[in-house]
Amino acid sequence: MIYNNNSKEKYEMSKKNAQLDLLNSEQELIKKRKEEKKLKLQNTILNYSPSEFAYGFEGCKKCYYDKKINNIEFKSFFPPIFNTFDKLQKNYFNGKNSKLIDNSVEDGVIVADYEKIIKTKVFYDLKKRPFTMSGKIDAYIKHKNGFSVIDFKTTNINESKIDLYETQLQSYALMLENSNEKSLSLSPVIGLGILCFEPNEITNQNKNLADMKWYTKWYKINLDKTHKKIITYITKIQDFLLDGEKPMPSEKCNVCNFLKKKSYL
Repeated sequence: MIYNNNSKEKYEMSKKNAQLDLLNSEQELIKKRKEEKKLKLQNTILNYSPSEFAYGFEGCKKCYYDKKINNIEFKSFFPPIFNTFDKLQKNYFNGKNSKLIDNSVEDGVIVADYEKIIKTKVFYDLKKRPFTMSGKIDAYIKHKNGFSVIDFKTTNINESKIDLYETQLQSYALMLENSNEKSLSLSPVIGLGILCFEPNEITNQNKNLADMKWYTKWYKINLDKTHKKIITYITKIQDFLLDGEKPMPSEKCNVCNFLKKKSYL
C-alpha cells in the first residue's frame, strides 16, 4: 500500500495520540495506586520503637521508610559482646542505690532486671493520626515519689550529640506512663538519664583473668512532663511516612550504597 504525505501525517498523528493516551492512562493508574496506598496507610496504626529513632529516622530516610512502610529491613551484624556488656551492667547495678550512678540523682533503688517488652495504648499525633509504641528499657530507679528511667550506653557519647538520644528517653517516659494493661506501668516518671561506659585501661592480667577500668559518665535528660516534644517529633515522622513520597537513596548510607553497587536500586 502506498501512502501519500497527507496519509503519513495522519498516521503519525494518530500514533502520537495513541502514545499520549497510553501515557496518560499509565499516569492516572500510578496516581490512583498512590492515592489507594496513601489511604491504606492512613488507616494503618504504625508502631514505633524508641531505639529506632537515632539511627533509623535520623540515619537514612529511605531505609527507615522501607522498614516501616514496605517491611523491608537490612539487618547489620550486632557484635554479641555488647549483649554481654549490657548484662554485666544490669547485674551490677540491680538493687543498688541510685547515688552509685551519680550524686546528683535523687535517692532511690535501681531496678535493672525487667526484661519484658513494654507496649502502649493507642496514641494520636498532633494531626489525630493513631500510633503505638513498644520497646524495652535497660533500668529504672524507684524513688519515694516517682520513677526515673536509665539507659545504658557502651560508648563515649559526644556531649554535643546527646540530643540525638533524647527522643529515645522521652519515648520511654511516654510509654511507661501510658502502657497497656499487660505491660509495666511506672507513673509518674520524674527523671531521665543516660549512663555511658567507655573502656579505659587493663590494670591487671593473671593467667585467664584480666581487670579493666571503665570510664562512666552520667547525662541527665530534661524530662518533658507534657510529652508534647515526643508527640511533635512522631507527628513529623508520620508526615514523612504517610504523606510524603518515597525518599531517594542516601549517599551517606552504607546499605543504600551497597544496594546501588549491586544494581538493586
